Amino acid sequence: MRKLLAALAVLLLAGCAAPDDNFDFDSCGVRPRVRIPVAMHNGMPLVMGAIKGRPAVFVLDTGAVSVVLTEAARQRFELDVDPRTVMTGSGIGGQTRGFAGRIEGLQIGDLMVPDHRVSVLPADAAIAASGVDGLFGVSVLSVFEVDLDLPREQVTLYAGHLCPDTVAPEWTARAVAVDASRSERGRFYVPVMVDGREVTALLDTGAATSLLSSRAALALGVTGEMMAADPVITLAGTGPQRVRAAVHRFGEIGFAGQVFRNQLLVVTDLPEPNIDMIIGADYLARRHIWLSYARRRAFIEMPAK
Repeated sequence: MRKLLAALAVLLLAGCAAPDDNFDFDSCGVRPRVRIPVAMHNGMPLVMGAIKGRPAVFVLDTGAVSVVLTEAARQRFELDVDPRTVMTGSGIGGQTRGFAGRIEGLQIGDLMVPDHRVSVLPADAAIAASGVDGLFGVSVLSVFEVDLDLPREQVTLYAGHLCPDTVAPEWTARAVAVDASRSERGRFYVPVMVDGREVTALLDTGAATSLLSSRAALALGVTGEMMAADPVITLAGTGPQRVRAAVHRFGEIGFAGQVFRNQLLVVTDLPEPNIDMIIGADYLARRHIWLSYARRRAFIEMPAK
């Protein structure tokens, strides 16, 4: 973990852009507010930050509703908790319950985040074993337009005001606009076709691999007997348990103007009934993506032919 911190610190010093102080952020148009280097580690996009001036490592997590801290990080940075407020969450590995915390002096790149209440994962959360200090979620990201460029190991947060004639993103490469109008709580829900059936997927950089819910698989005709013959992997997330899941082959997956045939997907129980699928970093880390929170659209750059 120390080597990882050192590598991220070098990236931070080399790659962060300061705010454009000459730009009126209330006028039409958007401008880069901050560029943040990203390092992929064990399938997770990590960003370097600081709490009270001391280094901290966060997962860049478009699937997390808020900023989240591990209990170990809360204690190390000597942050307060509110014993009167219990916050619950659901993720891979089950439900979590913990006291609300208050984060102070949070900085991601050159971006100073106002002090606010955050969720604190209990000590037995599986992700705590990875050594990260928390999740950098959409409660902050959704304030901006987000240029997520994991292939080039950076994310750029754009601030400003989108008017009807604002062009964003201003890319020269061809991109496909994906409707995310059904999104909730700042997280992007997008339509995906799996073997001819439309499912609702969450764009989740915090998930190392893409997942299909067991109920969606069953609706597609994938029975328990069929999955009993599939390979099995172990998943770990924010919940306390590690979960065994089948890896099943599907005939055709269609998303953002592309069709992927004979694809393997991990099938497991997803805790949220309105999400059938998670599109994880195994897809997102290979794509240049613009997340327009104001317009509820995702723009995905198409690979060169």
